[in-house]
Amino acid sequence: MAPIKSGLIEIRKMYKEVINKNIEKILEQNPRSLILFRLGLGLSLVDFGKEFGFSYATISQIERGKTKKINKKLLSKLLMKINRLPSLEKIVDNYGKISQLSRGGQNQGIRRAERAELTKEEKRILGVLINHGIKPEIHKTVMTHVGPVNVDLRFVKDDISFIVEITRSERRQKLESMDFRAIKIKEGFKNIKLVAVVPKNLSNVLKRRLEDFDYVIELDKFNDFIIGF
Repeated sequence: MAPIKSGLIEIRKMYKEVINKNIEKILEQNPRSLILFRLGLGLSLVDFGKEFGFSYATISQIERGKTKKINKKLLSKLLMKINRLPSLEKIVDNYGKISQLSRGGQNQGIRRAERAELTKEEKRILGVLINHGIKPEIHKTVMTHVGPVNVDLRFVKDDISFIVEITRSERRQKLESMDFRAIKIKEGFKNIKLVAVVPKNLSNVLKRRLEDFDYVIELDKFNDFIIGF
């Protein structure tokens, strides 16, 4: 479960702005307000996505203001589930519960990631870096202001930190999840470059799902990318 990004101060402020409006108007005017209803239902990003048939990355994009209009299908499903804005007390109470569960599950996931064996693709990228005299940290956990994030490879070159995330997946949801992680990392660090290594011939449509990475490089072109530094 990803941690809740919006803090209680922001949530309370958001609540005051919408308290006297109906659900449809609230979400049409400010899709980010979706977090109020998610917390009112006591659901994490993952559970809310499963409940309403969307990926947690899509829900996260809405709550972060990356989506300017609320999805009509999502709005319709939500209106069938609830008919009014949950109380602020309930939202705050569920915020605490979900945050605590998120931290516990996140810590377990971080420990598993740190011990995980390298994938075939990770080994290939590691080999390229070593051949060019770069010795990266492997499965390194970095701290951001919204919690720890484990990354595939990390190295420093010319005083710039590079983080390399590698995937063999061509699934939209997986790529959106990667981009969500990229946002968390970039918000926590300055002077950092993020590199996504993706399968050969990944479509441009799917590559655009990784818009928050500085570079999106196909696996077989990574060596040329490093040579071009």
